[in-house]
Amino acid sequence: MSERSDRRVELELTQADAARSAGVSLATWRRWEEDPAAVSAKTRVACEGALKGMSELERRSLKSAGAFVEAWVDSHRLTPRQAYAIAVELGTWIDTDIGEWLQDPSEPLHDVAPFDRFDLRVMMLVGDSRAWAEAVRQRCRVLYDEVEAGTLPFDRPGPLIDEVLIGAALDGARTWLQDMPELFERIPRRDSVDDDDDEVASVIGDDDWSVVSDIFDDECCWDEWEVPLLRGHPLLPAVLAERHPFRWFDVVEPTGAGYLQRLTGMVVDD
Repeated sequence: MSERSDRRVELELTQADAARSAGVSLATWRRWEEDPAAVSAKTRVACEGALKGMSELERRSLKSAGAFVEAWVDSHRLTPRQAYAIAVELGTWIDTDIGEWLQDPSEPLHDVAPFDRFDLRVMMLVGDSRAWAEAVRQRCRVLYDEVEAGTLPFDRPGPLIDEVLIGAALDGARTWLQDMPELFERIPRRDSVDDDDDEVASVIGDDDWSVVSDIFDDECCWDEWEVPLLRGHPLLPAVLAERHPFRWFDVVEPTGAGYLQRLTGMVVDD
């Protein structure tokens, strides 16, 4: 044992987990752990950074893949890999994007994820409010825990911000799944299955993100859940007039289906 392996064990990481975080092969990690002089300086920096820089949520994600499999294996709304990818995106916002901005707010908040995905008209009302950013960060923690346990914000009463954040996480989650497949090695892949038999439901696959968005749109409690994320949406001013972003954290009766139609003056049948 060495101080490097001791540190890895303290973080509850396997050698494979640590190698994945450092972006090196398992064999390279083992060489470094046994003798840092056996690898290049660049590799030493990467391996040292994996143990020093890994956040609590990142370590937790590595250890909790099994929880996502158990929670989502039979779901018709998300695959285990999709749910895991959403949690990874939320965790990145918590520890890296919002977390680092709160420590050093030297750049505009609207340039920081996930706020860079919001229509600028939303961020003009928010400005660089640290309190608002911290409130979003806290909701991301709640969502992370719930997604890991198999729950989405559509499943329980909650504030508008929760559904907006889940919508904002979809693009980033898709990117994680496409660009970092090694993060998902512990989770079995699921391919979509389409069947014309009415008695057999179609099975959603890991690549079916448009289907996920459609399902969320059908299940949303807040009809406007995606409006703040669609640049230039014509109904956004009316949505913001009714509910300022500072009030998106209020647990009140959600707007429900047909809300956007009512904003346009259209008659909605009960």
